[in-house]
Amino acid sequence: MSESEVSELLKKLGIKISNLPKVLEGDPQAKKLQAKPGDVLEIERDDYGKQYTYYRQVVES
Repeated sequence: MSESEVSELLKKLGIKISNLPKVLEGDPQAKKLQAKPGDVLEIERDDYGKQYTYYRQVVES
């Protein structure tokens, strides 16, 4: 996500970036996306026909 998208998300959720759940940079999906510490990932999952969006902050492994 871009910096402006992250700022908008944090404002919408009323939280600080440190409040986001974490994912390690060594996580297979983070590696696949070439994510670096400090990045925020938007993860979309399909569960029984419903789509859910999750956000994770990438941290050092």
